[in-house]
Amino acid sequence: MSSPDFKKRVLTDEDLSLIASEIPALADLRGVRPWNRDKLWAAVLDALIEARTKSERAAAQQALGAIQALDAIDRLFVRHDW
Repeated sequence: MSSPDFKKRVLTDEDLSLIASEIPALADLRGVRPWNRDKLWAAVLDALIEARTKSERAAAQQALGAIQALDAIDRLFVRHDW
């Protein structure tokens, strides 16, 4: 079985920032524009901790799912020039 070719990463951090800015679950969180993984994770975790009502908890869970998906996109498709 061949391994995936990670050299074909075609997205940039700017692309990921645009994607993040268009996700409704992340619209009210700080750190979305421009993409900043650490700030966005901090905002999602704050939302989870501060959620008091059922709707706030549901919104925080949606934001958590969205950032997890963004992390997967970042790992698999974003070109990092280290």
